[in-house]
Amino acid sequence: LPAFFFIASRQRAVPDSELTEFQGRMHLFISSLLCVLTAVTSQFNDRQAEGTCFSKSHHANYGSDETSLDQEREDFEEAEATSKCSLLQVKDRLHRRHDGVQESSEVSVVPAPSTVVRTAGSLMLGKAPLLAIEAASEKSRRAFEEHVLTAMEGASSVEAGNEGNATLVQLRLAESSNFAEEGYSLQVTQDKVVLEAGTEHGLFNGLMTLHQLLQSDSGKWSLPLVKIEDAPAFEWRGLMLDVSRHFFPAKDVKRLLKTMALFKLNHFHWHLTDDQGWRFPVEKYPKLISLGSHRRATQKGHEASSGEDDTPYDGSYTEVEIEDIMKLAATLHIEVVPEFDLPGHSEAAIAAYPEMGNSDSDNPWAPEVSTKFGAMPYTLSPSKKAENFTSAILAEMTHLFNSSSYIHIGGDEVSRDQWTRSKVAKEVAEEEGVSVNGIEGKMLEHAAGHLQGLKRHAIVWDEAMSSGADLPSGTVVMLWRSWEGLSTLGNRAKARNFPVVLAPQSNTYLDQWQSDGGRGEKYDAIGGYLPLSKVYDTPLSAGGARVLGLQGQLWSEYIAGGGPDLDYMAWPRGCALAEAGWSGSKKPGYLDFKERLKHHLADFKRLGVNYHSVDTSV
Repeated sequence: LPAFFFIASRQRAVPDSELTEFQGRMHLFISSLLCVLTAVTSQFNDRQAEGTCFSKSHHANYGSDETSLDQEREDFEEAEATSKCSLLQVKDRLHRRHDGVQESSEVSVVPAPSTVVRTAGSLMLGKAPLLAIEAASEKSRRAFEEHVLTAMEGASSVEAGNEGNATLVQLRLAESSNFAEEGYSLQVTQDKVVLEAGTEHGLFNGLMTLHQLLQSDSGKWSLPLVKIEDAPAFEWRGLMLDVSRHFFPAKDVKRLLKTMALFKLNHFHWHLTDDQGWRFPVEKYPKLISLGSHRRATQKGHEASSGEDDTPYDGSYTEVEIEDIMKLAATLHIEVVPEFDLPGHSEAAIAAYPEMGNSDSDNPWAPEVSTKFGAMPYTLSPSKKAENFTSAILAEMTHLFNSSSYIHIGGDEVSRDQWTRSKVAKEVAEEEGVSVNGIEGKMLEHAAGHLQGLKRHAIVWDEAMSSGADLPSGTVVMLWRSWEGLSTLGNRAKARNFPVVLAPQSNTYLDQWQSDGGRGEKYDAIGGYLPLSKVYDTPLSAGGARVLGLQGQLWSEYIAGGGPDLDYMAWPRGCALAEAGWSGSKKPGYLDFKERLKHHLADFKRLGVNYHSVDTSV
């Protein structure tokens, strides 16, 4: 009881937004009391089928005036550890359930599977195991070896049946099945592992789960006995990386993709162009790289008035590097979505080819790759020359990114300023029967229509819905302006039959601080405050719109520390987004997620990911 009142007194300091976490702690505390009473009365260590769980003796003295607050905290943490250690005897970890199926704390998979049935015991693999595999295809065999086998030190595989090796791992593609596109079933028995799906993508997702289930004790590998049925709630679960403001070489992109795949994220939105730099080659317009990828300096600090660092900055990808990244993404079942932002955010392109901008709007006309952050006033001209320029770039993109069914064309933060001063722009507006404000819509219409002719779907940011553009069927809208109201934006999309991807600034902009005010952070951020818990609670609907899924945004104005900085901002917040997108409204809850997440910190280390620290307290 003194311990109870100690925790209750702490509740007064807990903000309302964290009341759920306090209730979870209280629940664990009550379970710890039950476990201690059980230990005292039974006077022996409870033994579970999968192993013995030893409970430390607990001598809390919360009521003593001589006990320091630090000691009280230590005692409380010990009570939590005791409860967690013996939770199986209290109805398997507080009767935690997912879709009505009881889930063991040993099944620490992220994102949480749809249904899990845990039975007592483990499939013992031993040290440096030799695994006999029966694979449905060479592709699934390679995936098993790359993502499961390599995670076990000294492990190797052999084809089942060779030299009398009985099948230990069976990967099946169901010929006629009711599996969802990415769904799978996984069963681990005392004899073998059976993974089945209707597609290669489903098998791959199952292999990511199998990887996460691996357990090691003194180098001896095992798998818990489970039966899992799983499929995602949303088809689009992605991350966007801005490589214009700060460039990330191919090795950083590959590491990001590999980490995404482990947590079943399946779309990589590659923001390749902006005012601050152009990052991919276009054969017909070589100056996009020779001039457009270089800037003479970069803004210092968070204000344009802070000055510049006077250090030249550049970076771009070669065709070979892009091809290599596309091949890797394909093996990871991640679709790459390249972005050519237009008609705004185009100063780097216009610096390379000044005639593609509104050259009659200013005298002198001297565009340069922007050294400042924020949206610049430079926009592409609505001239026929600029229209052809846009078409040629989009056509080149369909070759460079040949497996991408979507190409993002921007449509955000478009200034009308130069158009209002351009004689050419005014003439085009008059010919099209629109005002100057309607020029953006006509340019987006052309770009999206051209992509449709190339058998690709356009994606736009949500401002494009207000541009007057008559966008073709199949265009996807990314909703990012959360202050406008996702329901308002979603209903606007529904009225025009546009599916949407939820990318709200409030929950998915991963360039924000991870601690309140940035206290204790290793790297800079744009500002704001976006903790892990808030990403986990990303909204799942937008009025009546058809939601394809969710996406996190890694804008890079202030991700200036290279690959380690990128990792730090992306992970583990990307894991929270992955679970929200996979489990949808059935996700088990933040405390449950955080408990499972802590078991995967070793995966970050194995991948060389410089992740942000995780508060592993429950």
